[in-house]
Amino acid sequence: MLDRKKANVLENLATAVLITDKDFKIVYANTAAEQLCGISRTRLMGHRAEDLIDPSEESLLQTIKETNFEEDFQGFSAPGVMLSPIPGKSTKADVVIFHYNVEEFDGLLIEIHTVSHQEKLINQIQQNYQYTAARDLIRSLAHEIKNPLGGIRGAAQLIDMTFGSNVAGIKDYTKVIIEQTDRLKLLVNNLLGPQKPNPLCMVNVHYLIEKILTLINMQPESKRIKIIRDYDPSLPELNLDKDSVEQVILNIVNNAIQALNDDETPDPVIEVKTRASLTTIVRKTKNPTAIIISISNNGPEIPDHILRTIFFPMVTTKVNGNGLGLSLALNIIERHQGTIECLSDATKTTFKIILPIKKQIHGE
Repeated sequence: MLDRKKANVLENLATAVLITDKDFKIVYANTAAEQLCGISRTRLMGHRAEDLIDPSEESLLQTIKETNFEEDFQGFSAPGVMLSPIPGKSTKADVVIFHYNVEEFDGLLIEIHTVSHQEKLINQIQQNYQYTAARDLIRSLAHEIKNPLGGIRGAAQLIDMTFGSNVAGIKDYTKVIIEQTDRLKLLVNNLLGPQKPNPLCMVNVHYLIEKILTLINMQPESKRIKIIRDYDPSLPELNLDKDSVEQVILNIVNNAIQALNDDETPDPVIEVKTRASLTTIVRKTKNPTAIIISISNNGPEIPDHILRTIFFPMVTTKVNGNGLGLSLALNIIERHQGTIECLSDATKTTFKIILPIKKQIHGE
């Protein structure tokens, strides 16, 4: 029905597309439609498209039933439609139906844009602007703070050398000044982030994860926590800054351990899962394939006001935290053209590290 060029175009779309005949029977479904419906295209073909619509959508189903698709059909759209392609799987979507006439085929083309997908894109764009603005502001402040700190430390050292032997207590005071300026300098350097990325090398993500989990198992804090592994062994190696990505995963796992212990969660569990993801959109860029490392725990829910800004510098739920760990982690993953997402509810909190599979230049 479709030649190879047309099919390739539809296969590379992130939007779910169905093509039906004028009796509304599905004759083609792209990969995005398979993923949305949770049904293979082989099983989809031959079914009527309205079978995917939830029975509660009585008005839309009635409209489809009464529409004559044979006579000058111009198309229509239906926003916020509840789709239930299989039992237990429901999603809201905007549905658009067009007349589709190509070569010897005359039928209908149906585009399905999930509402959650659109909201996610909008949120990603907004958060990216906010995160970038916050990061740039704090880096500017850090640069302004760094130079005076050097002057304060130097003055304290000069006072110590000049008066330390003659005035009682001076050495104690200058020691405090020097120690605190060194602490602030370390904080400022963390705010500025790594100045020169490490070289990239081909890495198996499971090797990294297992190395981290071995370290975690040695920590007394993790003894009561069950670690579940759910790996996809078919995943390819990635070109990564190995040490930096290892630090990102370690930071997220340690955060999960602390949250479980602070909350005294009964039967605490951390699950580490790896999967491939097709047509993944990261900050407005569509990637044909990506690897997703999901780190989940059954600890307390992250409050919504924290969740919205969790990757901003200086945002933290920890009493003694400085709010830099996740900000730096996101910065590292962004250097790999990826991102980190966080989902949290009353039963589970999940951090998803998304790393696109693409040809990378060594040392970038």
